[in-house]
Order: sequence, then C-alpha cells, then structure tokens
Amino acid sequence: MGVPLHKRAVCFCVLAAALISCTGERPKEAATTEFELAKEYKRGPVTLRLKLSRKAITIADRLTLLLEADASEDYEVALPKFGDKLQQFGIVDYTSPPPKLLGGGLVRRQRRYVLEPFLSGDYAIPPMQITFWKKGDAEPKKHELATAEVTVEVASLLPEKQGELTLREIGGPVELPRPRRAWLYGAVGGAVVVVGGLAALALWLRRRRRGAAAVPRLAAHEVAYARLARLVAEQLVEAGEVKRFYIGLSDILRHYIEHRFGLHAPERTTEEFLDELRGSDALDARFRPLLEAFLRHCDLVKFAEHRPATAEIQETFDTCKAFIEATRLDEKTVEVAADAA
Repeated sequence: MGVPLHKRAVCFCVLAAALISCTGERPKEAATTEFELAKEYKRGPVTLRLKLSRKAITIADRLTLLLEADASEDYEVALPKFGDKLQQFGIVDYTSPPPKLLGGGLVRRQRRYVLEPFLSGDYAIPPMQITFWKKGDAEPKKHELATAEVTVEVASLLPEKQGELTLREIGGPVELPRPRRAWLYGAVGGAVVVVGGLAALALWLRRRRRGAAAVPRLAAHEVAYARLARLVAEQLVEAGEVKRFYIGLSDILRHYIEHRFGLHAPERTTEEFLDELRGSDALDARFRPLLEAFLRHCDLVKFAEHRPATAEIQETFDTCKAFIEATRLDEKTVEVAADAA
C-alpha cells in the first residue's frame, strides 16, 4: 500500500529542513534598522554610542534615544542621570537594563529613553557625559567621555504654507419638500421602530457600563493627545475650515481642564470659566495668563470672525499642547474612561 500524498509532502519538508541545517545555510531575513542615527565615541578602554530612532519627527511622535557604553570589565562606568526633561524634550519612559557581559572581557551598559516634544522646531540634545575609572585602585583616577550635541527637527502637524485661508460662507435656509400622506404613515412606523431600537440600545449600553467597571482608565492628557491627533487628521485648516478647527481645539482643552482639575469648563462661557478659575486654587497661578490668552484668542475666531494667519494657527496649537504637557498628571486617573479616546 502506497504512502498517502500528504504524508509524502510532510516527509519532504522535514528532509529539506534537515539538509539546509546540515549545510549551514539558512534563509536570510530582511535587514531592519531600529535607529536612523548612530554616533560612536572612544577613549581608552571605553566605547560610547548615541543612537536615535529618528532624525526628524512630528509634534505628535515620540523619539527613542539609546545611550550605550562598552568598557573593559576592569573598569567601572557611571552613566549620566536625567531628570524629568531633557532640554525641550519630556521623558515619557526609560529603561536601564543590568550590565551585559560581551565577548573579549567587555561589559555593556545601556540607558533607553522615550522622549516626547512639547512644541515644533529644532531640538538640541545636549552632550551626554559618562565617567569611568579602573576598579581596585585606592584613589581611582576618573576619566570622562561625552557625546556631541545632536539636533532633531520636530515638524508641526499643520502645513507650513497654506496660502490665503478662506472660510466658506454659510448658505441660506433650504426648504424641505412636504411629505405625502403615504410617506407620512411610513415615517410614523419608522419612528416607532427607531424608538424601540434606541430603547434596546440604551439597555445594552447600561449593561455594558456595568460590566466595564474594571476597564483601565486613561490619564486626561493621554485622551487630549489622542483627540489632538484626530483633529489634525481631519485637515480642517487645509480645507479653509479654520473656525471649525478652533472650535475643536478649544473644546479639547476645555475637556482636558475638566478631567484634569475638576473645573466645569466645557459648558461655560470664557468669562464664566475665568471667574470660577480666579476663585479656585486647582490650577497653578503661573498658567492662568496663558490659558486666558488662549481662550480669548479662540473666542475671536469663533465669535468675532477673526481670521488668523498661519503663524497664529500654529502658535495656538502649540500653546494648547504646551499647556497640557506642563500640567499633565502622569499617574492613571479614574476620571476618563479608556474608550473615550
């Protein structure tokens, strides 16, 4: 009795894999580069590398920075310590894995940082210095090795050249045709079906909320950043819908203030909100002039038909993100649901 066809195919695959392993030839994987920029510096027994995931990013992107030092195991190496910010960048996350023993008696030490820009423009990553000395010496002589300054371009999400921005005029009222009697009966029946469907949907949503009590919550700034990215993706400015862009931008910041500080900003006028803000200590007094200027500028565009220039639009967007970044709370909060983003 012959061997079934599918079993022959399996045997052939196994045999082919064995032959490949015996000859030492393996399929080549596509080369991938994690870092676009890498610089190396040497002094004595130490090699220092600075790597960046991107040379240029947008204001909505994050940048990975890797600092790597290889030194003889006879030497001790101290990597630099960073605070909450690295010049204009904010440090979103960092990892410091334990030293790794390489071949030839070398030890590798690493620091990996995830950086986030505040505003658009050219960012300078300053020289980062390490210190190393030989182990076992009673009074070790310490040596220093530093990287060179690196510039990263942070581009805006808004277009640089938009020409003359124009707002579309609002058209006049359009008279709707009156429905015929037969259509009226159909409309009533349809309304009954819609009401029943809405009732069923409301019941389902209520049960879903009860079951989602343990869903992780996002911090207010995380939701705000997600909404900012969606607003820019709508390309309202490019379409000349500057007023709608400002309405969305103001709404995002107002909701962030409500979720972050518990101040009722979205449903109030600017004057009402500012009056409440003056009588509250929830927001640091340093940020109040910035916030007031932002809200009043948005009101000029929304209600006074002010047509901002391209530079004003960019500055307003950057001010919104800078305010969120300066007042963010890194700990997870329970005020904003994860599905709000």
